[in-house]
Amino acid sequence: MKIQEREKAKKKRLRFLSEGFPPITKVTGFQPIYLSMKRIFFYNSFSNIMLELVVWMIYLKEQGWSLAEVAMLEGIFTISQVIFEFPSGVISDKLGHKKTLLLGEIFCILYLLTYFFPHTHIIVYLGFIIFALGLAFISGTDISLLYESISEEEKNSYLKYSGYFNAIAAFSVAIGNILGGWIAQISWNLLFILAILFRTTALIIGFKIKEPDIKKQVDTLSIKSIITDLFNFIKHQKYIYLVTGLVFSTAAVDLSYQYGPLIMQKFSFDTGMISTVFGSLSLLGAVAGLLTYKLTQKVSENILLIILLLLGLTLFLSIFIHNMLIVLFSLITVNVIFEMWNIIFENKIQEVAYADIRATVISTGNVFISGLLALSSGLISLVGEKISLVWIIGSVGSIFLIIALISTLFYISKQNKKIIL
Repeated sequence: MKIQEREKAKKKRLRFLSEGFPPITKVTGFQPIYLSMKRIFFYNSFSNIMLELVVWMIYLKEQGWSLAEVAMLEGIFTISQVIFEFPSGVISDKLGHKKTLLLGEIFCILYLLTYFFPHTHIIVYLGFIIFALGLAFISGTDISLLYESISEEEKNSYLKYSGYFNAIAAFSVAIGNILGGWIAQISWNLLFILAILFRTTALIIGFKIKEPDIKKQVDTLSIKSIITDLFNFIKHQKYIYLVTGLVFSTAAVDLSYQYGPLIMQKFSFDTGMISTVFGSLSLLGAVAGLLTYKLTQKVSENILLIILLLLGLTLFLSIFIHNMLIVLFSLITVNVIFEMWNIIFENKIQEVAYADIRATVISTGNVFISGLLALSSGLISLVGEKISLVWIIGSVGSIFLIIALISTLFYISKQNKKIIL
């Protein structure tokens, strides 16, 4: 009997992989699936109000941390992401996206508590490791929930809903960035208390999210089968080029975002002004995210993607001029247009990824992004006191975007070729 059940489950899984899953129209009972989508948007808005995001490096430096120590902490964080990302994606696809999302929020709250002990370095290190675990659980899981909450008839509109999702996230980040710097000038403790309250609110909203019925269809899948499907997905050169383009382009912009506040501080900006600049950046990113879908109605996704990557590379190269206004303009603009190309990359991956490994695919990409950021932070830790931080960010970002551009061109060249799965 058990053998027959396993064979039945195996045939069912193979049918899902070859034919796709049946249309999803409801979450539970008579509740429309769009209600779940609205709750995901609402959760996303609170989860991304991270008051500490822009100013945490400045906070630790004010508490006596050196640039090398801050870079080492950032390196530990990104190495932890490398370790946690892949297993977290597998856990998310197996355990369930909602449960994984809630665990991620709990870990993020624990991380925020460690800021109250800045002089005990080991506690801060542990906090950032916990934060890496929390973000690993959230990343890929949230957008997988979003994709699965869209009815089969509207799957082609995912780019539009993804634009809304990313715009909400960017707008929330903007609020957090703007408020964070000014609140920090009043009280650092107040900043971290409010940050905890926002995360707690996101956790409460997360409990209200209804996971789509798709989970019932993948309950028969084992962790081994998820990993097998992942390797079947990435073994094709077409998909490797796609993921590589996403990984290197994201790593380049993430690096500029992480160290942007320190660059601005070197130009004598205070925390309030830094947070305002990064908040404005996020607001512009929100607008860019909303414009992406409309632009793809006039220009093909592939052409728009190449144009955006070329523009990003140009901006990174302009950093070498080392003029304050040009550096700031480049850092802001490249982070804004990133919101557009990131949506396009995510849309392409969601379209081609098997339903049972969507979170795993995203997490696998994040593993390599974290690895690149860890190497970059290690480089800054080693030579940051001898070589200008502006030059390091410009050099590494340019190299990463060149690789991303080449990989994306290879992907596009192979896109029309038939791949037999």
